[in-house]
Amino acid sequence: MKQNYHSNATTNQHTRAIIQSSELTTKELSLRYSIDVKTSKKWRVRDFQLDVSSRPHNINYALTELEKDIIASIRRSTWSPLDDLTETIQINFPHAKRSAIYEALKSRGVNTVPVEKKKEAAKFKEYEPGFLHVDVTYLPKLNGTKYYLFVAIDRATRLIFYYVYENKSADNSIDFIKKCKEFFPMNITHMLTDNGLEFTDRFVAKGKKVSGNHKFDKWCAKEDIDHRLTAPRTPKTNGMVERVNGTIKNATVKCTTYSCLEKMTKNLFGFLIFYNFERRHSSLKKELKVKTPFDAVVEWYRIKSEIFNEMPDMFRAKAYKIIGTTSPN
Repeated sequence: MKQNYHSNATTNQHTRAIIQSSELTTKELSLRYSIDVKTSKKWRVRDFQLDVSSRPHNINYALTELEKDIIASIRRSTWSPLDDLTETIQINFPHAKRSAIYEALKSRGVNTVPVEKKKEAAKFKEYEPGFLHVDVTYLPKLNGTKYYLFVAIDRATRLIFYYVYENKSADNSIDFIKKCKEFFPMNITHMLTDNGLEFTDRFVAKGKKVSGNHKFDKWCAKEDIDHRLTAPRTPKTNGMVERVNGTIKNATVKCTTYSCLEKMTKNLFGFLIFYNFERRHSSLKKELKVKTPFDAVVEWYRIKSEIFNEMPDMFRAKAYKIIGTTSPN
């Protein structure tokens, strides 16, 4: 088969084979074949004679004008910092690099967050541990059965917990928050959810207003938890948990095929431990000068221990034990 050489190649396969088997020095070989010493040295250490492909291993795709518009729109609606925005964007546009996202923001004039929007963002971060963002996301079918993942993330520490259910009902929503109360080391005081029927009767009650008679609302009131709802048809309002949904699924169900529920659950819970105790978060580094959600728990416990139910070390031991013994309903 004919070998296609690079346009700047100064050797052929025959010459390369001689160089590799010769006892001459690289300098002597370069003089004999009128080639650069670097070329002689390069082929001396290789065990093949074909040219190496010059194609890039990773292709950086340019963002389309529509993608840039979408990125700018998300920035205007959330005013998230660049790192948080990048994490959100890459859920739907995995090819979008941080630098490309910044250039898109710059081209649309929203690369700098206005002062008044920074103040709003600061208010968002003023919440102490105990404010959960909660959502439900789909999992792959197993043997024809649908499964749902109920997910909660604490706004201040980024600590997460999730659990697998066969349906998204009000009863399972209540059961999930009960499990959250058992898992999280702090008192749960606030909760933000979307307007799904498993959480509210907002769109079935008269006047499309929360009646207060929904099972989940009643239970939250009894537990003294302030249940808040996102604005209708705006999932970005609950963007923190939406982002973590993508992170969880990209690391588990989107890259692994499971033969049974037990194996899927085990994989999910393994990632839960990794996320809470090992995975680094750039936002935590900026806010608390810590690396992981567990580090944030330790720091918050140092600052305000009275809002916690247990010490960080006790929580860590309990978390590993719960994950090791939990099985979905």
